[in-house]
Amino acid sequence: MTNAAGNKRKRTLTLANGDDVDLTVKISTCDEDIVEAMRLRIIELEDQVAEALPAAKRQKTNAGKAQPVSEAPPAASGSKTAAAPAMSKADEKKLKAQIKKLFDGLKKQCKSADCKFQGSRKSVKLDEVLEKDEFDAIFKTGDGELGTLIQPTPTNKPTSTVTIIEYSGADARDLLTNGGANLGQLKGTRWSIGGGRSFRKSEKLGACDVEIDFLEVQYSRNTMKCTLKFEVSEVGTCGAVYGASHKSRGFGGFGMNRGFFF
Repeated sequence: MTNAAGNKRKRTLTLANGDDVDLTVKISTCDEDIVEAMRLRIIELEDQVAEALPAAKRQKTNAGKAQPVSEAPPAASGSKTAAAPAMSKADEKKLKAQIKKLFDGLKKQCKSADCKFQGSRKSVKLDEVLEKDEFDAIFKTGDGELGTLIQPTPTNKPTSTVTIIEYSGADARDLLTNGGANLGQLKGTRWSIGGGRSFRKSEKLGACDVEIDFLEVQYSRNTMKCTLKFEVSEVGTCGAVYGASHKSRGFGGFGMNRGFFF
């Protein structure tokens, strides 16, 4: 057989006894040796095709395959996430870049006009597309002390393709700082609360420091979509702020409208 470049390419099938069968001509007889050699060749070609697939497509293809019987069962409900193996310097650099991207998204949302800090928690939602190995590297790192696996577990949707992990405020902050995030850069804008007897409008009072109180992570293995739901609040807040009184009185006092702050 001659390819487009004009070079001859001999296609043969090597049998177990070392003989070669010419595949460019019709095989008149087919014995057990030829069948076995063809079976092994098919398996070899399938492996080569799988390795040549793009990473995202390979992930989706593997997601539809049945899990081997020897695979370890999901961790028990309420247990800590499993520890990940040691990473190379290249993988660690990639991990920090991904965490930085998530943290930058959180900072942007906290500074947005829709996120007004008025003495109570605010919800911030981020969506990101991650491959399964990327998700595991970010949210299942360390010695298993960060995060609580909610789903799947043996008692809660054990066959689900959606993973849910919850983090306390301390665990969420450690998760980000371990990835190189500087939590001191997390800022927001403090606003007064309108209303009261004089029906004052909400007023912009200035910048404030923000901290993370809670984090829920949801990941779909089928779509590779990762949703992060943060609960954040102004550092040191203990109640709401009404009207312009916060400017002169601060928290925990009586304002110009005789409103009481907690």
